[in-house]
Amino acid sequence: MPTSFDNNLPRRLRFGRGLSGELAAELRRLGCSRPFLVTDRGVRAAGLVARVTGPLAGAGITFAVFDETEPEPPFLCVAAAVASVRGSFDADVVVALGGGSVMDTAKLVAATLLDGRDAALLAGIGKVGRRPLPLVCIPTTSGTGSEATPVAIFTDPGTGSKVGVVDPCLVPDLVLLDPELTDGLPALPTAAAGMDALVHALEAFIAKVATPLARGLALEAARRIGPALPAVCRDGGDRPARDAMLIGANLAGLAFANSSCCAVHALALPLGGRFHIAHGVVTGTLTAETMRHNLPAIREDLAVFAGALGWRDATADSVPDRLAALADSIGLKQVLDAAAVPTSALEELAKQAVANRRLMDPNPRPVTVEDAVAIYQRTLGTHA
Repeated sequence: MPTSFDNNLPRRLRFGRGLSGELAAELRRLGCSRPFLVTDRGVRAAGLVARVTGPLAGAGITFAVFDETEPEPPFLCVAAAVASVRGSFDADVVVALGGGSVMDTAKLVAATLLDGRDAALLAGIGKVGRRPLPLVCIPTTSGTGSEATPVAIFTDPGTGSKVGVVDPCLVPDLVLLDPELTDGLPALPTAAAGMDALVHALEAFIAKVATPLARGLALEAARRIGPALPAVCRDGGDRPARDAMLIGANLAGLAFANSSCCAVHALALPLGGRFHIAHGVVTGTLTAETMRHNLPAIREDLAVFAGALGWRDATADSVPDRLAALADSIGLKQVLDAAAVPTSALEELAKQAVANRRLMDPNPRPVTVEDAVAIYQRTLGTHA
Protein backbone atom coordinates (compact mmCIF):
# COMPACT_ATOMS: atom_id res chain seq x y z
CA MET A 1 0.00 0.00 0.00
CA PRO A 2 1.33 3.52 -0.76
CA THR A 3 2.28 5.66 2.24
CA SER A 4 0.08 8.51 1.02
CA PHE A 5 -2.72 8.62 -1.51
CA ASP A 6 -5.71 10.48 -2.94
CA ASN A 7 -9.09 9.03 -3.90
CA ASN A 8 -11.02 10.43 -6.88
CA LEU A 9 -14.75 9.68 -7.18
CA PRO A 10 -17.67 11.04 -9.22
CA ARG A 11 -19.71 13.63 -7.31
CA ARG A 12 -22.92 11.60 -7.67
CA LEU A 13 -23.77 8.12 -8.93
CA ARG A 14 -27.21 6.54 -9.39
CA PHE A 15 -28.20 3.01 -10.36
CA GLY A 16 -31.56 1.70 -11.51
CA ARG A 17 -33.48 0.29 -14.44
CA GLY A 18 -35.02 3.08 -16.52
CA LEU A 19 -32.96 5.71 -14.74
CA SER A 20 -31.68 7.23 -17.99
CA GLY A 21 -35.20 8.58 -18.53
CA GLU A 22 -34.64 10.88 -15.55
CA LEU A 23 -31.84 12.83 -17.20
CA ALA A 24 -33.92 16.02 -17.50
CA ALA A 25 -34.48 16.14 -13.74
CA GLU A 26 -30.81 15.44 -13.10
CA LEU A 27 -29.76 18.26 -15.43
CA ARG A 28 -32.00 20.66 -13.55
CA ARG A 29 -30.34 19.49 -10.34
CA LEU A 30 -26.99 20.44 -11.89
CA GLY A 31 -28.39 23.82 -12.95
CA CYS A 32 -28.02 22.93 -16.63
CA SER A 33 -30.53 23.16 -19.49
CA ARG A 34 -28.63 22.85 -22.80
CA PRO A 35 -27.01 19.40 -23.02
CA PHE A 36 -24.62 18.37 -25.77
CA LEU A 37 -25.02 14.60 -26.16
CA VAL A 38 -21.94 12.71 -27.36
CA THR A 39 -22.62 9.20 -28.65
CA ASP A 40 -21.99 6.96 -31.67
CA ARG A 41 -23.93 5.54 -34.56
CA GLY A 42 -24.22 2.11 -33.02
CA VAL A 43 -25.88 3.51 -29.91
CA ARG A 44 -28.25 5.52 -32.09
CA ALA A 45 -29.04 2.48 -34.27
CA ALA A 46 -29.87 0.48 -31.13
CA GLY A 47 -32.53 3.08 -30.29
CA LEU A 48 -30.78 4.23 -27.13
CA VAL A 49 -30.34 7.86 -28.17
CA ALA A 50 -34.09 8.23 -28.66
CA ARG A 51 -34.70 6.69 -25.23
CA VAL A 52 -32.69 9.50 -23.68
CA THR A 53 -33.59 12.44 -25.94
CA GLY A 54 -37.31 11.67 -26.01
CA PRO A 55 -37.80 12.55 -22.34
CA LEU A 56 -35.53 15.59 -22.78
CA ALA A 57 -37.72 16.90 -25.59
CA GLY A 58 -40.82 16.14 -23.53
CA ALA A 59 -39.38 18.28 -20.74
CA GLY A 60 -38.83 21.18 -23.15
CA ILE A 61 -35.05 20.85 -23.09
CA THR A 62 -33.14 21.84 -26.24
CA PHE A 63 -30.17 19.60 -27.02
CA ALA A 64 -27.54 18.86 -29.65
CA VAL A 65 -26.26 15.41 -30.60
CA PHE A 66 -22.90 14.26 -32.00
CA ASP A 67 -23.12 10.61 -33.05
CA GLU A 68 -19.90 10.16 -35.01
CA THR A 69 -17.59 9.00 -32.23
CA GLU A 70 -15.26 6.36 -33.64
CA PRO A 71 -14.22 3.10 -31.96
CA GLU A 72 -10.79 3.52 -30.33
CA PRO A 73 -11.08 7.25 -31.19
CA PRO A 74 -8.32 9.54 -32.42
CA PHE A 75 -8.00 13.03 -30.91
CA LEU A 76 -9.55 14.36 -34.13
CA CYS A 77 -12.82 12.88 -32.91
CA VAL A 78 -12.84 15.43 -30.08
CA ALA A 79 -12.20 18.23 -32.58
CA ALA A 80 -15.03 16.98 -34.80
CA ALA A 81 -17.47 16.93 -31.90
CA VAL A 82 -16.48 20.42 -30.82
CA ALA A 83 -16.73 21.76 -34.38
CA SER A 84 -20.23 20.30 -34.77
CA VAL A 85 -21.68 22.69 -32.19
CA ARG A 86 -19.30 25.60 -31.95
CA GLY A 87 -21.14 28.74 -32.98
CA SER A 88 -24.46 26.93 -33.39
CA PHE A 89 -25.35 25.61 -29.94
CA ASP A 90 -24.49 27.11 -26.57
CA ALA A 91 -24.02 23.93 -24.55
CA ASP A 92 -23.83 24.19 -20.78
CA VAL A 93 -23.25 20.48 -20.05
CA VAL A 94 -21.82 17.48 -21.91
CA VAL A 95 -23.61 14.12 -21.68
CA ALA A 96 -21.88 10.91 -22.77
CA LEU A 97 -24.14 8.05 -23.87
CA GLY A 98 -22.17 5.00 -24.93
CA GLY A 99 -19.17 2.84 -24.16
CA GLY A 100 -15.61 3.77 -23.32
CA SER A 101 -14.80 5.48 -26.62
CA VAL A 102 -17.81 7.76 -26.28
CA MET A 103 -17.15 8.59 -22.64
CA ASP A 104 -13.46 9.25 -23.26
CA THR A 105 -14.32 11.57 -26.14
CA ALA A 106 -16.93 13.38 -24.06
CA LYS A 107 -14.44 13.95 -21.26
CA LEU A 108 -12.19 15.97 -23.54
CA VAL A 109 -15.12 17.71 -25.24
CA ALA A 110 -16.17 18.97 -21.80
CA ALA A 111 -12.60 20.11 -21.20
CA THR A 112 -12.05 21.90 -24.53
CA LEU A 113 -15.40 23.03 -25.96
CA LEU A 114 -15.41 26.46 -24.33
CA ASP A 115 -11.73 27.38 -24.57
CA GLY A 116 -10.76 25.73 -27.88
CA ARG A 117 -7.71 23.86 -26.60
CA ASP A 118 -6.18 21.18 -28.81
CA ALA A 119 -7.08 17.87 -27.15
CA ALA A 120 -3.92 16.19 -28.48
CA LEU A 121 -1.80 18.55 -26.39
CA LEU A 122 -3.42 17.24 -23.23
CA ALA A 123 -1.97 13.72 -23.55
CA GLY A 124 -0.08 12.66 -20.46
CA ILE A 125 -0.64 13.08 -16.74
CA GLY A 126 -2.07 16.24 -15.20
CA LYS A 127 -2.09 18.38 -18.34
CA VAL A 128 -5.83 19.09 -18.54
CA GLY A 129 -6.08 21.23 -15.43
CA ARG A 130 -9.67 22.33 -15.87
CA ARG A 131 -12.98 21.10 -17.28
CA PRO A 132 -15.17 24.18 -17.83
CA LEU A 133 -18.35 22.22 -18.55
CA PRO A 134 -20.11 19.72 -16.28
CA LEU A 135 -19.99 16.10 -17.44
CA VAL A 136 -22.65 13.39 -17.17
CA CYS A 137 -21.84 9.80 -18.16
CA ILE A 138 -24.44 7.17 -19.04
CA PRO A 139 -22.65 3.91 -19.97
CA THR A 140 -24.27 1.49 -22.42
CA THR A 141 -21.77 -1.33 -21.91
CA SER A 142 -20.56 -3.08 -18.76
CA GLY A 143 -16.81 -2.99 -19.07
CA THR A 144 -14.69 0.11 -19.49
CA GLY A 145 -15.58 1.81 -16.23
CA SER A 146 -14.69 5.11 -17.92
CA GLU A 147 -17.64 6.73 -16.18
CA ALA A 148 -15.72 6.35 -12.92
CA THR A 149 -12.18 7.31 -13.92
CA PRO A 150 -9.93 10.32 -14.57
CA VAL A 151 -8.57 8.62 -17.71
CA ALA A 152 -9.34 8.96 -21.43
CA ILE A 153 -7.62 6.79 -24.06
CA PHE A 154 -7.04 7.86 -27.67
CA THR A 155 -5.41 6.30 -30.73
CA ASP A 156 -2.77 7.77 -33.02
CA PRO A 157 -4.16 6.79 -36.45
CA GLY A 158 -0.70 7.01 -38.01
CA THR A 159 1.06 4.56 -35.70
CA GLY A 160 -1.87 2.71 -34.12
CA SER A 161 -0.39 3.42 -30.69
CA LYS A 162 -2.67 4.47 -27.85
CA VAL A 163 -2.07 7.35 -25.49
CA GLY A 164 -3.71 8.26 -22.22
CA VAL A 165 -4.99 11.57 -20.90
CA VAL A 166 -5.03 11.40 -17.11
CA ASP A 167 -6.27 14.19 -14.88
CA PRO A 168 -8.56 14.24 -11.80
CA CYS A 169 -10.75 16.90 -13.43
CA LEU A 170 -11.95 14.31 -15.97
CA VAL A 171 -13.94 12.41 -13.34
CA PRO A 172 -17.65 13.01 -14.15
CA ASP A 173 -20.01 15.06 -12.04
CA LEU A 174 -22.87 12.60 -12.46
CA VAL A 175 -23.12 8.94 -13.48
CA LEU A 176 -26.40 7.26 -14.36
CA LEU A 177 -26.17 3.47 -14.41
CA ASP A 178 -29.20 2.09 -16.24
CA PRO A 179 -28.86 -1.65 -16.99
CA GLU A 180 -31.79 -1.47 -19.41
CA LEU A 181 -29.38 0.21 -21.84
CA THR A 182 -27.16 -2.90 -21.79
CA ASP A 183 -29.90 -5.50 -22.30
CA GLY A 184 -29.52 -5.62 -26.08
CA LEU A 185 -25.72 -5.72 -26.19
CA PRO A 186 -24.60 -8.57 -28.50
CA ALA A 187 -22.68 -11.57 -27.19
CA LEU A 188 -19.12 -10.67 -28.20
CA PRO A 189 -19.18 -7.05 -26.94
CA THR A 190 -20.79 -8.34 -23.75
CA ALA A 191 -17.98 -10.86 -23.28
CA ALA A 192 -15.16 -8.48 -24.18
CA ALA A 193 -16.43 -5.63 -22.02
CA GLY A 194 -17.15 -7.96 -19.12
CA MET A 195 -13.71 -9.55 -19.18
CA ASP A 196 -12.12 -6.10 -19.35
CA ALA A 197 -14.05 -5.15 -16.20
CA LEU A 198 -12.73 -8.26 -14.46
CA VAL A 199 -9.18 -7.29 -15.45
CA HIS A 200 -9.71 -3.75 -14.17
CA ALA A 201 -10.68 -5.14 -10.78
CA LEU A 202 -7.81 -7.60 -10.69
CA GLU A 203 -5.13 -5.11 -11.67
CA ALA A 204 -6.52 -2.49 -9.31
CA PHE A 205 -6.30 -5.03 -6.49
CA ILE A 206 -2.70 -6.11 -7.11
CA ALA A 207 -1.19 -2.76 -8.16
CA LYS A 208 1.57 -1.40 -5.95
CA VAL A 209 -0.28 1.92 -5.74
CA ALA A 210 -3.66 0.49 -4.69
CA THR A 211 -5.39 2.46 -1.95
CA PRO A 212 -7.42 0.64 0.73
CA LEU A 213 -10.58 1.96 -0.92
CA ALA A 214 -9.49 0.62 -4.30
CA ARG A 215 -8.78 -2.83 -2.93
CA GLY A 216 -12.17 -3.04 -1.27
CA LEU A 217 -13.95 -1.84 -4.42
CA ALA A 218 -11.99 -4.35 -6.51
CA LEU A 219 -13.10 -7.28 -4.37
CA GLU A 220 -16.73 -6.17 -4.43
CA ALA A 221 -16.48 -5.84 -8.22
CA ALA A 222 -15.13 -9.39 -8.40
CA ARG A 223 -18.02 -10.69 -6.28
CA ARG A 224 -20.46 -9.26 -8.83
CA ILE A 225 -18.56 -10.12 -12.01
CA GLY A 226 -17.43 -13.65 -11.09
CA PRO A 227 -20.85 -15.33 -11.35
CA ALA A 228 -22.50 -12.75 -13.64
CA LEU A 229 -20.02 -12.79 -16.55
CA PRO A 230 -20.45 -16.42 -17.62
CA ALA A 231 -24.19 -16.15 -16.93
CA VAL A 232 -24.74 -13.13 -19.17
CA CYS A 233 -22.56 -14.64 -21.90
CA ARG A 234 -24.76 -17.75 -21.83
CA ASP A 235 -27.99 -15.76 -21.80
CA GLY A 236 -27.96 -12.09 -22.76
CA GLY A 237 -31.53 -11.79 -21.48
CA ASP A 238 -30.50 -12.62 -17.90
CA ARG A 239 -31.47 -9.33 -16.29
CA PRO A 240 -30.02 -10.00 -12.83
CA ALA A 241 -26.71 -10.82 -14.51
CA ARG A 242 -26.91 -7.65 -16.62
CA ASP A 243 -27.55 -5.64 -13.45
CA ALA A 244 -24.64 -7.26 -11.64
CA MET A 245 -22.29 -6.70 -14.56
CA LEU A 246 -23.08 -2.98 -14.79
CA ILE A 247 -22.55 -2.54 -11.05
CA GLY A 248 -19.41 -4.69 -11.14
CA ALA A 249 -17.92 -2.80 -14.09
CA ASN A 250 -18.53 0.50 -12.34
CA LEU A 251 -16.98 -0.73 -9.10
CA ALA A 252 -13.98 -1.96 -11.08
CA GLY A 253 -13.68 1.46 -12.71
CA LEU A 254 -13.83 3.14 -9.32
CA ALA A 255 -11.17 0.71 -8.14
CA PHE A 256 -8.60 1.34 -10.85
CA ALA A 257 -9.36 5.09 -10.77
CA ASN A 258 -7.97 4.99 -7.23
CA SER A 259 -5.21 2.50 -7.97
CA SER A 260 -3.94 1.72 -11.47
CA CYS A 261 -4.10 -0.76 -14.26
CA CYS A 262 -0.82 -2.59 -14.75
CA ALA A 263 1.09 -4.80 -17.18
CA VAL A 264 -1.97 -6.36 -18.81
CA HIS A 265 -3.08 -2.98 -20.09
CA ALA A 266 0.46 -1.93 -21.00
CA LEU A 267 0.75 -5.05 -23.15
CA ALA A 268 -2.76 -4.68 -24.56
CA LEU A 269 -2.55 -1.11 -25.82
CA PRO A 270 0.05 -1.56 -28.58
CA LEU A 271 -1.30 -4.97 -29.62
CA GLY A 272 -4.89 -3.80 -29.87
CA GLY A 273 -3.97 -0.51 -31.49
CA ARG A 274 -1.73 -1.92 -34.20
CA PHE A 275 -3.91 -4.89 -35.14
CA HIS A 276 -7.31 -3.26 -34.51
CA ILE A 277 -8.44 -5.85 -31.98
CA ALA A 278 -11.17 -4.85 -29.52
CA HIS A 279 -9.64 -3.72 -26.24
CA GLY A 280 -11.54 -6.20 -24.06
CA VAL A 281 -10.51 -9.09 -26.30
CA VAL A 282 -6.85 -8.19 -25.86
CA THR A 283 -6.91 -7.53 -22.13
CA GLY A 284 -9.08 -10.59 -21.54
CA THR A 285 -6.72 -12.94 -23.33
CA LEU A 286 -3.44 -11.46 -22.07
CA THR A 287 -4.42 -11.63 -18.41
CA ALA A 288 -3.71 -15.32 -17.81
CA GLU A 289 -0.08 -15.24 -18.92
CA THR A 290 0.58 -11.85 -17.35
CA MET A 291 -0.69 -13.16 -14.02
CA ARG A 292 1.46 -16.26 -14.48
CA HIS A 293 4.42 -13.90 -14.78
CA ASN A 294 3.30 -11.91 -11.73
CA LEU A 295 2.55 -15.00 -9.64
CA PRO A 296 5.72 -14.95 -7.44
CA ALA A 297 4.77 -11.44 -6.25
CA ILE A 298 1.01 -11.86 -5.84
CA ARG A 299 0.24 -15.38 -4.61
CA GLU A 300 -1.69 -14.28 -1.55
CA ASP A 301 -3.59 -11.52 -3.36
CA LEU A 302 -4.42 -13.78 -6.29
CA ALA A 303 -5.92 -16.39 -3.97
CA VAL A 304 -8.01 -13.72 -2.23
CA PHE A 305 -9.24 -12.35 -5.57
CA ALA A 306 -10.11 -15.83 -6.83
CA GLY A 307 -12.19 -16.36 -3.71
CA ALA A 308 -14.06 -13.11 -4.39
CA LEU A 309 -14.81 -14.32 -7.92
CA GLY A 310 -16.41 -17.40 -6.38
CA TRP A 311 -13.61 -19.76 -7.44
CA ARG A 312 -13.52 -21.38 -4.03
CA ASP A 313 -11.48 -24.40 -5.12
CA ALA A 314 -8.83 -22.35 -6.94
CA THR A 315 -5.28 -22.07 -5.65
CA ALA A 316 -3.15 -19.10 -6.62
CA ASP A 317 -1.15 -21.31 -8.98
CA SER A 318 -4.31 -22.45 -10.77
CA VAL A 319 -5.78 -18.98 -11.31
CA PRO A 320 -3.92 -18.23 -14.57
CA ASP A 321 -5.33 -21.42 -16.10
CA ARG A 322 -8.82 -20.52 -14.85
CA LEU A 323 -8.51 -17.06 -16.41
CA ALA A 324 -7.41 -18.56 -19.73
CA ALA A 325 -10.30 -21.03 -19.65
CA LEU A 326 -12.79 -18.23 -18.97
CA ALA A 327 -11.51 -16.13 -21.88
CA ASP A 328 -11.73 -19.18 -24.14
CA SER A 329 -15.21 -20.19 -22.96
CA ILE A 330 -16.74 -16.78 -23.73
CA GLY A 331 -15.18 -16.59 -27.18
CA LEU A 332 -12.34 -14.11 -26.73
CA LYS A 333 -9.42 -16.40 -27.59
CA GLN A 334 -10.99 -17.29 -30.92
CA VAL A 335 -11.21 -13.60 -31.85
CA LEU A 336 -7.57 -13.03 -30.91
CA ASP A 337 -6.48 -16.06 -32.94
CA ALA A 338 -8.34 -14.73 -35.98
CA ALA A 339 -6.21 -11.56 -35.88
CA ALA A 340 -3.18 -13.71 -36.88
CA VAL A 341 -0.58 -11.53 -35.17
CA PRO A 342 2.83 -12.38 -36.69
CA THR A 343 5.84 -13.34 -34.58
CA SER A 344 7.85 -10.63 -36.31
CA ALA A 345 5.73 -7.94 -34.64
CA LEU A 346 6.21 -9.07 -31.06
CA GLU A 347 9.52 -7.44 -30.16
CA GLU A 348 8.39 -3.97 -31.24
CA LEU A 349 5.07 -4.43 -29.43
CA ALA A 350 7.00 -5.52 -26.33
CA LYS A 351 9.25 -2.46 -26.48
CA GLN A 352 6.22 -0.16 -26.70
CA ALA A 353 4.52 -1.95 -23.82
CA VAL A 354 7.55 -1.81 -21.51
CA ALA A 355 8.05 1.87 -22.35
CA ASN A 356 4.61 2.62 -20.90
CA ARG A 357 5.80 3.39 -17.40
CA ARG A 358 2.41 4.79 -16.32
CA LEU A 359 1.12 1.20 -16.43
CA MET A 360 4.27 -0.85 -15.94
CA ASP A 361 5.58 0.90 -12.83
CA PRO A 362 2.56 -0.09 -10.67
CA ASN A 363 2.83 -3.73 -11.76
CA PRO A 364 3.80 -5.92 -8.79
CA ARG A 365 6.66 -7.60 -10.67
CA PRO A 366 9.03 -5.98 -13.22
CA VAL A 367 8.43 -6.81 -16.88
CA THR A 368 11.37 -6.71 -19.29
CA VAL A 369 11.13 -6.66 -23.06
CA GLU A 370 12.04 -10.35 -23.04
CA ASP A 371 9.31 -11.04 -20.48
CA ALA A 372 6.78 -9.16 -22.60
CA VAL A 373 7.71 -11.09 -25.74
CA ALA A 374 7.29 -14.34 -23.82
CA ILE A 375 3.84 -13.29 -22.53
CA TYR A 376 2.76 -12.42 -26.07
CA GLN A 377 4.11 -15.73 -27.40
CA ARG A 378 2.37 -17.82 -24.75
CA THR A 379 -0.90 -15.96 -25.27
CA LEU A 380 -0.84 -16.10 -29.05
CA GLY A 381 0.43 -19.70 -29.17
CA THR A 382 0.95 -21.32 -32.56
CA HIS A 383 -0.89 -18.48 -34.28
CA ALA A 384 2.03 -16.12 -33.68
